[in-house]
Amino acid sequence: MTVRIEDLLPRAVREVLDRQDKDWTSRSAHASGDESVIYLTSCGTTDITQPYHSLSYLAGTLDDSGHSYVVRDLAIEFWHYMMSPPVVEQLRAVCVRRLEAEPEEDSLLPFFIDTLDDSRRFQRAFATLRDEKAFYELPAYLDAVRELSLLPRLMTLLSRSAVYRTFSSASPPGMEHDRINLVTLRREIEAGFGIDVVDAFYDHHADRIAAMRPGLVGLTIPFISQLEHSLALAARLKRRGVPVVIGGPIAAKFYKYIDDVTELKALDFAVDYLVTGEGETPIKRLADHCQRGAELGDVDNLVDVRDPRPLKRFFFENVNALPSPNYGVWDYDLYASPKPGALYSPTRGCYWNKCSFCDYGLAMNTPTSPWRTRTPERVIEDLQLASKYSEHFFFAVDVLSPAYALKISEALIASDLDIKWMADFRLEKSYRTENTEVFARAGCLGAAFGMESTDQDVLDIINKGTEVLRLESLVGSFADAGIPVQLMGFTGHPGETRRQAQVTLDTAEALLESAATVALGKFGLTPGADIALRPDHYGIDVHYDPSGDPAIPWELDWSHREPVDAYPEDDFEHALRLVRGFPYPFLGATCTLHSLLYFEKCSRAPFPIPQWGYAQTWEAFDVIPFYHSHSDHNGTTLLSGLTGRAVVLEGERAKLFATLFDRGGWLRIDARGGLSRQVQILLDFLIKNALAMFLPAETT
Repeated sequence: MTVRIEDLLPRAVREVLDRQDKDWTSRSAHASGDESVIYLTSCGTTDITQPYHSLSYLAGTLDDSGHSYVVRDLAIEFWHYMMSPPVVEQLRAVCVRRLEAEPEEDSLLPFFIDTLDDSRRFQRAFATLRDEKAFYELPAYLDAVRELSLLPRLMTLLSRSAVYRTFSSASPPGMEHDRINLVTLRREIEAGFGIDVVDAFYDHHADRIAAMRPGLVGLTIPFISQLEHSLALAARLKRRGVPVVIGGPIAAKFYKYIDDVTELKALDFAVDYLVTGEGETPIKRLADHCQRGAELGDVDNLVDVRDPRPLKRFFFENVNALPSPNYGVWDYDLYASPKPGALYSPTRGCYWNKCSFCDYGLAMNTPTSPWRTRTPERVIEDLQLASKYSEHFFFAVDVLSPAYALKISEALIASDLDIKWMADFRLEKSYRTENTEVFARAGCLGAAFGMESTDQDVLDIINKGTEVLRLESLVGSFADAGIPVQLMGFTGHPGETRRQAQVTLDTAEALLESAATVALGKFGLTPGADIALRPDHYGIDVHYDPSGDPAIPWELDWSHREPVDAYPEDDFEHALRLVRGFPYPFLGATCTLHSLLYFEKCSRAPFPIPQWGYAQTWEAFDVIPFYHSHSDHNGTTLLSGLTGRAVVLEGERAKLFATLFDRGGWLRIDARGGLSRQVQILLDFLIKNALAMFLPAETT
């Protein structure tokens, strides 16, 4: 007789799962009805502020075709389960047992034992982000995000092999230096998480789903942080005889990146089918097969993992012909925001589609998919339906063209539809001030631009097709219209010199005077980028050895063929100082619901969003401690609320921190007379270890 982990857990934990089932069943018309129902879900660590829209689009397709289905967001339910007091108590007990077994194994175990003694702390933090008053009070918001940041770190501490940095950034089992080893991935997934309450969550849901006798379970995987959890559920379902299909950008990259498609059979322990691109047509064909007995045959964008073969054709949907997405499938009360938010895609693909680094999952032989648009009339129809559930939208697109954005804005104004929205744009010459004013009247409250670099020679190498000279005036025209601008860029592109990287860093710092945020990262080379496909053109060598176990190439090593005076790879201090806001999906992260809600309250500079560093031009500023601390005989451990990294202080340094930041108080710095050497050392230490955030005094 098999003993289930769930049965070994306290009754209070089982009651949490049963209560979640009851709440969901009462909302879902098909939860206990038709056999062969299509069960659509999302798992793992991802955006906790709003649902991901791919399942809304699949639901709309199945509505239109008359198939029965259910949608359940197990990703957000997982975190509610993990935050519940009975589960927190079990997690604390795990920490205690591990510390007793290996007292020196990890210095963070004592920290979490103390922290988890308050079993309701995570629920209180989550409630703050749902409170319409507390959400907009910066100290309360800071405390809530700092608390919730502990959850991914705790998962890392207790998991067998995965690393969870934030809610959307992780290294799943099998992640090696430049690849995901499929043999290791399978072995680790089949071994379980190593955390009883987590394994019990997926055992429970596999049992409940199997009891429904669905025709198919569909799992969407937009983020790498969802891979372990998605396959954990999928493997359990396969063992129970339930067919499984996975899709989304991460699943698509498995097909796109692998050297030999037949090696995808390594996934057949968990998966029957893999969708390699857009999923509306595949899900309809699969539903016909499951519910109406139709012959499946060859389906564009669909790989049978049990017998994987190269696709005969890669297919892109006719975006304008698709039915409206269904946003009524979600329980918006489950998400960590005071108001509901929704993702909506009026376009797909990119009209430029030439950038050297671009490598989006839902395309094969181009940086991203071809640009396709929905007519303004269809967009208004979609948004009128969606506005029953949300008034705040991020237009989740690769890019809006100036002409298309203007048409959509004019249609919104004419419709009297009162929504707020933000979107990604390109730095085009054709934007005019009068256009941005139309966007603002149509409810636009955020514009994100991929500036990439602010050195024209680097932009030309990237083949970006934009001009640096337009950047400042374009940011100004949006800002003047009351549309906050979020800029994205990176350093380290092949061929970029130290001087050119410094130009980008200096320009980004200057732009923070008018832009809401500037996010600068480090270049990473992925297998589908033009750079990887044409290394000779960029003067580099790509270093990847395909021998060994079946694997998915992920982020590739490379080197210049000729010497280049490049910016040091490990020097991120300047870039870190410019980061304004919190890790995704919180305030300041590009194109998030929390950023949109804050921009609705404050649409013009200065923006009261703390940075990871301070500017030399600030006359006075607040230093906001953003860490958790724990003291014992080994010293004081400080755990960053931004990165999850820990640093241990001893002796006088520990006493200094306790004195300066007693009970989390803010420290005001008067810099009008310059900073002493001791203060500079302290501030540099805080920035290097991401232990504080900084806010100019005039914004507080």
